[in-house]
Amino acid sequence: MKHQREFNKTHLAIALSSTLALPAGTLQAAEQDTALDTVVIQGKNATEDTYIGDSKKEVVAESRGTLSKAQLEKFVGLDSAVTGALKYLPGVHSSGGDSSGITEGGLSIRGFAQDQIGFTRDGVPINDPQYLTPHADFFGDPENYDSVSVSYGSASINAPTLTASGGSVQIKSVAPTKESGLLLKQSIGSDSLLRTFARVNTGEYKGFSAWFSASRTTGELWDDSDGELSSNRYEGNLQYEWGNGNRLNAIFSSFLMRTNSYKNPTLAEYRANDYDSGHARDIFPTSGGTNGVADITIPGDSAAASRSDFKIQTYALNGLFNLSDRVQLHIDPYFVRVTDGTAAVAMVPVSESGLSNDLNGDGDSLDTVSGALSVYPTQYRIGSTNSLDITLNDTNTLQLGLWSDYTHGRNQMRVVGIKDNGKPTSIDGSTPLRYGNGSPLDYTDQSNKITTQKLWVQDTWNIRQDLTLIAGLAWQHTENDGDDHLTGFRDSVDYQRFLPSLSLSWQRDEHNQFYYNTTSNMRVPAVASVYGRIDGSAKQKPEVTWNQELGWRYASDALLLNAALFYDKFKDRQASYEQVSGVTSYFNAGDATITGLELAANGQLPANFNYFASWTWLHAIQDDDYSADGATIDTSGKQLYDTPRHLLSAGIGYDDKTFYANFLGRYTGSFYGDLANKEKIGGYTVFDLNLGYRLNNLGAALKNATLTLNLNNVFDKQYLSGVNSGSVSADPADAAFYDAPQYYKGAPRSLVAGISIEI
Repeated sequence: MKHQREFNKTHLAIALSSTLALPAGTLQAAEQDTALDTVVIQGKNATEDTYIGDSKKEVVAESRGTLSKAQLEKFVGLDSAVTGALKYLPGVHSSGGDSSGITEGGLSIRGFAQDQIGFTRDGVPINDPQYLTPHADFFGDPENYDSVSVSYGSASINAPTLTASGGSVQIKSVAPTKESGLLLKQSIGSDSLLRTFARVNTGEYKGFSAWFSASRTTGELWDDSDGELSSNRYEGNLQYEWGNGNRLNAIFSSFLMRTNSYKNPTLAEYRANDYDSGHARDIFPTSGGTNGVADITIPGDSAAASRSDFKIQTYALNGLFNLSDRVQLHIDPYFVRVTDGTAAVAMVPVSESGLSNDLNGDGDSLDTVSGALSVYPTQYRIGSTNSLDITLNDTNTLQLGLWSDYTHGRNQMRVVGIKDNGKPTSIDGSTPLRYGNGSPLDYTDQSNKITTQKLWVQDTWNIRQDLTLIAGLAWQHTENDGDDHLTGFRDSVDYQRFLPSLSLSWQRDEHNQFYYNTTSNMRVPAVASVYGRIDGSAKQKPEVTWNQELGWRYASDALLLNAALFYDKFKDRQASYEQVSGVTSYFNAGDATITGLELAANGQLPANFNYFASWTWLHAIQDDDYSADGATIDTSGKQLYDTPRHLLSAGIGYDDKTFYANFLGRYTGSFYGDLANKEKIGGYTVFDLNLGYRLNNLGAALKNATLTLNLNNVFDKQYLSGVNSGSVSADPADAAFYDAPQYYKGAPRSLVAGISIEI
């Protein structure tokens, strides 16, 4: 029996994970983020942040990599704001995207896909709650980031995320300054890139300080698709401090995107076409035809209709209250709103006779015309992370916490007409094709609700000066509720689980730290899986992971070394893949095991030189064969798709506080596009270069200026960088499971130059 869904509104409703998803004593010695999304209590022997060159010295009892403010200022011009900059941290596989910072690519960390990683900014969960995918590059300008950190293998017990079965990424915004000032930045680059950024700091007055920023980015796609790239961002951070370290931060971000999309080719398409080949420029207008003749138009790929237009608003309040010398309260509410948007799904043929309406205006209802199938999601999300830290005695600190989260999403998939220039007649669904009775042609009209409560308790025990144990237990409950307004189908599924965690850190001496941590995590299925039960399919199981890690760090004044062995066990691993254009299936793909080794070094050399290098080896294996609809395919022992076995990055830099330069390289090993490992993509090596010249202390009115130059993909490498949409099998002989995977292409060589001025 062929394992394939029909292209109808029931199964169109099931998915679109990548296309539809849219888009947050002891205590004083503790290391805590200003954004309280990941409060990690280190205990009495924790140290202040220290750096070797631009690299942060980590002290937590887990593998963590941090891009410092200095690194972000140098690296983000190389690629998109978050996902692109992360590619030079250990274990990160980044693909797609471009230097505009608008278009998105893919990301995996130690074999965990981006929808298995929890992304937060200032306590706000960024992963879309309906479809689990993150849209990290949509949530802020990189100039407003103080740091971006990756916690490998597991998230902190108090992280507000539904998706962190394999780790987390925490984005921390810069704090307002006590001095007033203005930062202006102008960038130009390849493919007509033009970006303007401005941020004003009000300075501090009676405990109140704030900054506000705005940016405008425009550009073109680097391939030969027709279209635009544009975005407007408005952000702010208002801070009030009083009393004994009490603080409130009100943080907001508004993002408006209007962009066409890159084509993600199959391997066959990649081999058959030029490297810069994009979406076809063919147009398929709805209007036109001959009266009395059954005109038939079968639409294909269309550059003009491949668009995404969204408005995303995020609001957060981070509150820190020192109730006494021994009690500290954190209250972090947030609100996220997605509106005014569309994402193109596919060009589809529409039968006039099926709708009993003359759609092309030729006087008959005999024709098959073209329509643009798009999604018009709206969403609001409200939640709060609250925790109470209590110093019990000289050796123990207790944290009690509650995270609550509610999302209401409306998901409409509507077919609109296509103008004579090939573009959809509207981007808001206001001009749908209609039935003869006037009803709009909707493939999907759903209301989805996701409700989560998470309670936890965590104790930090300083057993002795050099030995710290942190043990915690969380209980998470999530309910997915789906209501299909077209079919009347309604159902809900409920998930709950206790999640223990434990870490042990031994500071052997001033240079050597050893640590062990183990964590259990639950990733609930996407809410779209609720509709899969219309056909009687079983309730989808949550993905449960058990993560273990043993690590060692060495730190001196000029050298940081890190080594980690990790073991991650999946139970009921979730997977999704596109089976036909615009249709994605969700399923439990059995168990899987990831084992690996990671080595990293960061160092300072004489004469202002520095270096870094990391190597990650991954053995990411599926434990089971995959079965569906009575058929089985051999996947046991096969490598997880889009999971390179080797990842290597290295760089040499120079920085004398006036001039800086970094030459960076990264090698990504071969990977597969399907679960059955029938289609293998070769590895690749890419080099990048960045240069900067600082003009410091220019005067009273003009403080500083910096000139920057970023050269991406120095040797213009042409390559497939990762999997956009995988499949069960890429071999046509496996008829029951066959589908051709689609891939991201790496961006060609590009140049971005910029100037920033501080007043």
